[in-house]
Amino acid sequence: MSEMILDIIILAASIAVLVKSATFAIEKIVRFSKITGIGELAAGFVIVAVATSTPEISVAVFSTHSDNVGITLGDIFGSNVTNIGLVTGLFLLISPIRHIEQKTLRTLLPLLLASSAIPLALLVSQQGSRFIGIVLLGAFGFFLYYTIKSHKIEKEDAEQEKNSALKQLIYFFVGIALVIVSAKFVVDSASSIAEVTGIRQSVIGATVIAFGTSLPELTVDIIAVRKRHLQLALGDIIGSCITNITLVLGLVLVLSSVDINFGILSSLIGFAIVAPFAMFLFLRTAKIKKWHAMALLAIYAAFIITIFEIQILFIGI
Repeated sequence: MSEMILDIIILAASIAVLVKSATFAIEKIVRFSKITGIGELAAGFVIVAVATSTPEISVAVFSTHSDNVGITLGDIFGSNVTNIGLVTGLFLLISPIRHIEQKTLRTLLPLLLASSAIPLALLVSQQGSRFIGIVLLGAFGFFLYYTIKSHKIEKEDAEQEKNSALKQLIYFFVGIALVIVSAKFVVDSASSIAEVTGIRQSVIGATVIAFGTSLPELTVDIIAVRKRHLQLALGDIIGSCITNITLVLGLVLVLSSVDINFGILSSLIGFAIVAPFAMFLFLRTAKIKKWHAMALLAIYAAFIITIFEIQILFIGI
């Protein structure tokens, strides 16, 4: 029992460090993007989304190295549901902005459809392999190119701040290093808790770790929408979803020594399909309504209830 308490303390402390260091890294890279003149939507997708996904990337690398792939699969799909259901639900609920520009929608809506279509394709194919991992990594590169090309970079005169840009970039890499170290402790302690309590690794990944690794998005995006930077927040959320199911999952499949059966995660993947598609249906009207936010939060609540109901059935209670 004392070992489990220690693991819980380590898990909580590690997630706290993970979130704090990720937030630090995000602040610096966002500052870097402003100095270099990158537009908000492209910055949200290309820079902030990848930065806020560094916890998932780190968890993925260390979990495959320690043969705890169930944790990172739960984290990948669970983070997408958490990002859209909880994070987007909350920031749309408090957003002072009620209309989205058509130019923004033309970029984001195809990405939202892809966020649903990729998990659906994985669920239909059932099996994950290194080849599929390579395809997903290629898809990640394509989506980066698509976003940058479809939403042109806005150049500004920032000659006087070139040295400051380099400084922010260095700070960013320091933050990322802290993220990677703390992520290893998250994986190790979560694995120990799963073994002691009998809770499946995918459940731990889909709930505790998914929420912990989604806190950077939650923090950054709520601040962004309160300051009327809705494009940045939307770019971050949708970019994070794409990053999780292409870059992060691609890395898992390439690094994993065994093929993965996605069929055993059908309920989890099902929510990862429904959440982005629901957001697509809501945003295509270009208007943000309170009930849209409430519906997304309801999807997240149903997700949590379903995951734990499955866990109860699994342990036979």
